[in-house]
Amino acid sequence: MTAQVSCLTGGIVPRRAKSAWRSWPRLVAVLVLVLVTACGATRDDSRGTANAAETNGPLSPRFFVVAYEQIADKYVSAMTVSRVALTGLQGLTRLDSRIEIRRQADRIELREGGQSVSVMPAPGRDDARGWADLTMRVVDAARQRSERLRTADSEAIYQAIMDSALTLLDQYSRYASQEQAREGRATRDGFGGIGITLDTEGGGARVRNLQPESPAERAGVKADDRITVINGEAVQGLTSRDIVQRLRGQIGTSVDITVNRPTTRETLQFTLVRQLIVPTTVAYRRDGNIAYIRLLGFNQRTIDVLAEAVRMARRDIGPSIQGMILDMRGNLGGLLDQSISVSDMFLPSGEIVSTRGRHRQSGQVSFARGRGMATDIPLVVLVNGSSASASEIVAAALQDNGRAVVVGTVTFGKGSVQTVIPLPNDGELFLTWARFHAPSGYPLQDLGVLPLVCTSGGRRTADQVIADIRNGRTTTVAAMSTWRHADHENQAQLRRLRATCPPESNERESDVEIARRLLADPQLYARALRSARATAQAR
Repeated sequence: MTAQVSCLTGGIVPRRAKSAWRSWPRLVAVLVLVLVTACGATRDDSRGTANAAETNGPLSPRFFVVAYEQIADKYVSAMTVSRVALTGLQGLTRLDSRIEIRRQADRIELREGGQSVSVMPAPGRDDARGWADLTMRVVDAARQRSERLRTADSEAIYQAIMDSALTLLDQYSRYASQEQAREGRATRDGFGGIGITLDTEGGGARVRNLQPESPAERAGVKADDRITVINGEAVQGLTSRDIVQRLRGQIGTSVDITVNRPTTRETLQFTLVRQLIVPTTVAYRRDGNIAYIRLLGFNQRTIDVLAEAVRMARRDIGPSIQGMILDMRGNLGGLLDQSISVSDMFLPSGEIVSTRGRHRQSGQVSFARGRGMATDIPLVVLVNGSSASASEIVAAALQDNGRAVVVGTVTFGKGSVQTVIPLPNDGELFLTWARFHAPSGYPLQDLGVLPLVCTSGGRRTADQVIADIRNGRTTTVAAMSTWRHADHENQAQLRRLRATCPPESNERESDVEIARRLLADPQLYARALRSARATAQAR
């Protein structure tokens, strides 16, 4: 039995595309509370605790049965079990270069040092159980010949085979080991913690900030406090991971910490009871008669916190509110359902997003319900080259429906949806099973969202950009039509199109100034919105 969910790998670095994500600012703090969520998988806890034994004990054929079946059934492109399994077995070479796996017609040959060691009949091409059994036999035979394989634990074998098998798939499909999966579940679902962000750069553990209403804040811990002792153990000499693991724990359990407070030179002791910690992904501030909302990601609490921020803005500013800036620059994404809910909050009507894939459950279309609480507020959306996944869904939905003026650079272009499949060893398999499409029909994968007002390069001042908007020099209907009718099999064309407003990771203050001036001038905003609606019809 497996548990799965459609999600976006917003906060997950793709398996073979880490260089593309180097623009994301380097985090120097260890997030003890929880990082921005990646996707909302639900564990199948009916498997009990026996899975830990499968990780540290003998290899389990059930692991390979589940993995092979799920890839063949759910991956966005058709894939045979035989090809997946054979490519996976060739990963044994990574553990010992003398081991080779070859296919000879209807037989699988194991070679060691260039010499044939064993030949076994190949199962049918979609016989997952047969290929799982063959995988076990090949590994057993290889271990008899290789000291390195004989001494490798089961997780190393799983990792080598799965990493090799997944080279057949896209860059976002990946295998997470038991430890990696545990960290990932904590990231997207929350975990028992005390609600602080720690800076461990240079050793030690300085409290960088605290989550509101967290155990640490309620107890009186303050930013810049230095944690020196956790449960009687000195922090000095511990790694960042060690510190985090000691502060985390089961919800309802307690942790004792000792802190030094530089401002008063006091040494203080706190007993904190851990609670479920889910990070706040929304930040609001009033900017004159404009509401500025920073949306950092999409986790299970995003829509609720965003709704409260909108209510606060209405209370603070009242009927004189001129508009809202929704800043999604650097937002790597998160939960698909939350991106739909956020779009729905601003849209009076219209399509939000559609997903299309090979599996019968992967094709869905979402529409605005017309009950959003912010459909009447003038809106400017800020994006950049690090706006990805769920944030691209929101930007495309608001732009394609002529609801908002989008300002910034071309977005990342991460338009795939993953399903997360628990494995018998307590690891997880992330499989791309659908692509999502903007309301105007174009797939966002490898292309992204083209903003109406391009600010790439930073060579034009806010005054010059505003002058361009007044003179109608924004993204043209022709440019948007070309964008939406791009040949997605032609990567060279996609690169040329993206170069018209090159993606950048910069978060320039001038973008905020442009948004502010648009909203402060109703006639200018109306002109820009008319352009947005004209390009929205370029289908």
